[in-house]
Amino acid sequence: MGMDGAQPVRTLIAATADGCAFLREVLAQMPETKLIAETADGRIALEQIRRMHPGLILLDISLEQMTGLAVARQAIRDLPDTPVVIVSAIDEPAYLLEALRIGVTGYLLTTIPAHDLACSIRRILAGETLFDMAFAMRTLQTLIMP
Repeated sequence: MGMDGAQPVRTLIAATADGCAFLREVLAQMPETKLIAETADGRIALEQIRRMHPGLILLDISLEQMTGLAVARQAIRDLPDTPVVIVSAIDEPAYLLEALRIGVTGYLLTTIPAHDLACSIRRILAGETLFDMAFAMRTLQTLIMP
């Protein structure tokens, strides 16, 4: 059960092996979530999303078969009310801009401590759209001064 007695948010992770391990560590700090699937393969992630209808989708950019952004684009079409969050160590401005165009709920970097990432995911589950602020500011700078 979640902290408020509600059913835990069914969560899917698609990331590299290291990314999955880190995100499992993050979710272990969040009793309000329940991991239902994890994979490093984008196509498998999309199949699982369509079959399982998770309440939270955490995607890395780097996946096998298709990118996390491609998975995000389709997941948002299929489940428009489900938070889709890019969680990656990749902080390339072009990826953030594409994620914004797609309509993800957040883009968080895995370079922060697990506790901080858990806090950010909680804010997203509470209804916020959240992006790593330093990364967003660097991206904005590339638009202002290319």
